[in-house]
Amino acid sequence: MSEATFVSDPEKWIIEKATEPDILCLVLFRGSWCKYDKYYLQRLGSFLKAQQKEDEKCLLIAWTSEGEAGAKKADEQWGLTKECGFSEVVGDSSNALANYLIDDVVLEHLKIMSPEEAGVSDLVEAGAYPNGIVMPGIVCYGHHEAAPVFEWTHACDQPGNKGGPLRPDPADMWKAVIKRKHALDHGDAVMPSHGTNMKMCASDADLALAACHVQ
Repeated sequence: MSEATFVSDPEKWIIEKATEPDILCLVLFRGSWCKYDKYYLQRLGSFLKAQQKEDEKCLLIAWTSEGEAGAKKADEQWGLTKECGFSEVVGDSSNALANYLIDDVVLEHLKIMSPEEAGVSDLVEAGAYPNGIVMPGIVCYGHHEAAPVFEWTHACDQPGNKGGPLRPDPADMWKAVIKRKHALDHGDAVMPSHGTNMKMCASDADLALAACHVQ
């Protein structure tokens, strides 16, 4: 990818990515140091990989504000593109894509915090996030027209490690995405589903059960 449309023109990048698949799913994660991200990206990717159908093909992209090195580390250590169905893992410490999603009111409640505000200073390297850590979020676009069909942002309202536990359950999320994608197929106007009230996963208990940790 050239330097990179997701920085210089995020809207164009999204439209280009959405032209081929039936669904484009962008998953924003905190970084290669986050065990909750590791658990969720592996679980979501493996689930969606198993759901691919002829008219329900999903292009799955992970994005982090940790930058290129953090994205590469997460991809290589977690097997995201090799094993979990992600097409790419993007790192951009300028936060251009995240800022676009906020400004375009796609993910208007997406939060960007300093490591101190997020309570993770002990987990990240000094200077790793010059423009702040983008907290977890998901947006899915459908019908080749980059029409949002699902959106979710982490509330970051827990004490301590903000943006840590809890993400939308993959099965419930996919059900909502497909329902709205089919409505678009029939020419109906739809509002995107919000993941806030869905069943959640990636709890501390889930991670303990899976013995999930990061190196």
